[in-house]
Amino acid sequence: MAHAHRAPCPPLAKFVDFLWLSEDYIQPHASERILPTGRMDLVVSLNDSRRMSDVVSGVQSAPTVLDTSRPLSVVGVRFRPGGGFPFFKMPAGELQDLSVPLDAIWGRDAQLLREQLLEAGDAPLRLGVLERFLIGRLGGAAEPHPAVAHSVRRFEGSANVPRIATVVDQTGLGARRFIALFRDQVGVPPKLFCRISRFRRAIDAIGRAGDVDWADTALGCGYFDQAHFIHDFRAFAGINPSAYVRHRTANPNHVRAGD
Repeated sequence: MAHAHRAPCPPLAKFVDFLWLSEDYIQPHASERILPTGRMDLVVSLNDSRRMSDVVSGVQSAPTVLDTSRPLSVVGVRFRPGGGFPFFKMPAGELQDLSVPLDAIWGRDAQLLREQLLEAGDAPLRLGVLERFLIGRLGGAAEPHPAVAHSVRRFEGSANVPRIATVVDQTGLGARRFIALFRDQVGVPPKLFCRISRFRRAIDAIGRAGDVDWADTALGCGYFDQAHFIHDFRAFAGINPSAYVRHRTANPNHVRAGD
């Protein structure tokens, strides 16, 4: 198996967290759960297209299942919060909890991208192809609204997430306008985004530890108590925190499924 990541260059860095590639990914278990990240993703298959479609995935609020029973080669993009919508010319909220075939949005360009990726000889070349392709589609696309960018920084910047009403007041927008704008650009309403962000802090806090103090983890990540933590964790991971520790893989965002 081969894996590669690349941080994008400007101007793409404002919109994209990283580009990635995984070749011949296979595991001894038949499937994995991929946990929510609060971000949009683009994934292009380097295998037979009949096995896996090239897709754009909206922000997910539940785990998705990946078939790991056969070697899988894919290349993808992890967008920043609010960074995906300029590339797809549609409100990001319309893609919430969906994975849509890329050609349904990009048309012929989706096939052109796949052909260029297959023609590239190795991982660095393929990531370069993907980066240039995205820059070409970016053009003069609008960046996230300043109110959205500000609120994302506030929501992700601390374990003690500020009240949404407080952040709305700081933007100068009405609550209804702010919520609609946030969902259009980030892909989910602000309340759900905050819950996913808190869940991600919990995943980071657990890390690779074998012995976790769950009460401390819950409070440190901004949950009211351990019961609140377990409830939200099960909602986003499909399993409780102790099961996550038992079944996680080398990638903390992937968990063995079916055990």
